[in-house]
Formats: sequence, structure tokens, C-alpha cells
Amino acid sequence: MSEAVPQRIDRSLRDRQRELTRGLIIDALTQIILRDGVSEFSMQSVADEAQCSLRTLYRYFPSRESLLEGLDEEMDAFLKSCFDRLPSAANDDLAVLAERMPPLLVERRDLARAWVAAVPHSRVRETVGGRIRALVAATIDRSAPSLSEDERARAFVALRLIANSRSWLTVAEQLPARDAGVVMAWMVRVLLADLANGGGPGIE
Repeated sequence: MSEAVPQRIDRSLRDRQRELTRGLIIDALTQIILRDGVSEFSMQSVADEAQCSLRTLYRYFPSRESLLEGLDEEMDAFLKSCFDRLPSAANDDLAVLAERMPPLLVERRDLARAWVAAVPHSRVRETVGGRIRALVAATIDRSAPSLSEDERARAFVALRLIANSRSWLTVAEQLPARDAGVVMAWMVRVLLADLANGGGPGIE
């Protein structure tokens, strides 16, 4: 019985070491992408930046594609953690979500910028993106229930241009993070008010 505790501790230490090494590799990839561009990184350059052996790198990530998948997974996990920290009102209020996300995103600005540059087709679309799409759709139904199918589709596209991680990051690059959130929330409210009052792009 006494031997079980050290074994559990050893496993826990090994798990933490693996997580640390993986994180260092993703951080190294992030810096290379930001400095040199996504097309320039190689397995050797990432190993050098992370100060690990090429053998260690291949143990965690066997290819360039798996490194990019790792970057995507890291961003996905970060965005989920951001959502977990949002007030409960953000589950039902798109403006609250748009206001609170930019300050959270800039906590890992480099990761977010590298992700935007390197991962055009992302698992985030299926996880966090799915939650945002559902909230946008529910917001339109609640704010402007009489829209036609075509009007609803246009409103959905317009709101999704405001309510997505790439837009939040772009605005937070131009303004202080808190101001960026206020601006994004204002854009949502203006658009929803226009829709509720029978406005819209007026496409014939």
C-alpha cells in the first residue's frame, strides 16, 4: 500500500512535465510564426526555439501539421477558459459577450495572433464557434422575430462579423482592450436596435 503513493506522485510529476514541455513547444512555435511567418517554420527551428532536442519535439509533435493542430488545440482550450470566466449574462446577451471577450483575449495576445495567422480552418469553429453561432441565432430570433429568411441570413452574417475571436482580437489590437470591448458591444446594440426597428441593409 505504501508504494502506491510514490507511484501516483511520479505519474503526476511526469504529467506536469509533459504539459510543461508541450507548452514550451507551442510557445516556441507561436514566436516563430509571429517573427518569421507560418511558412518559415521547420521542426528544427521549433526545437531550437524551445531549447529541446529534435527527438523530444517529434515525441510530442511528429509533423508540422501536428504542430499547427497543437496550436489550434491550445487556442481552443484558452477560449473555453475565457468562456468559463464570463458572467452568466454572457450566455444570453450577445452584447455582454462582445464586451467581455476582447480584454480576455489579450491575456494571450501572441497565441491569438499566431493562431489567426496560421490556422484558417480551426476546431474552434466547431466548439467555441458553435456556441457563438447559437447565441447569435437566438439573439436575432428574440430581437427581430419578424425578419424574413433572407433578412435573417443577412443579419446573422453581420452579427457574426462582430461576434468572433478574430474580430475581437483585431479591434483589441487597435484600442485598449477594455475600450475594444465597449466598442464591440456598442456595434452589437446598434445593429440589433436597427433590426428591431425594421432596419437592415435594404437589399432588393
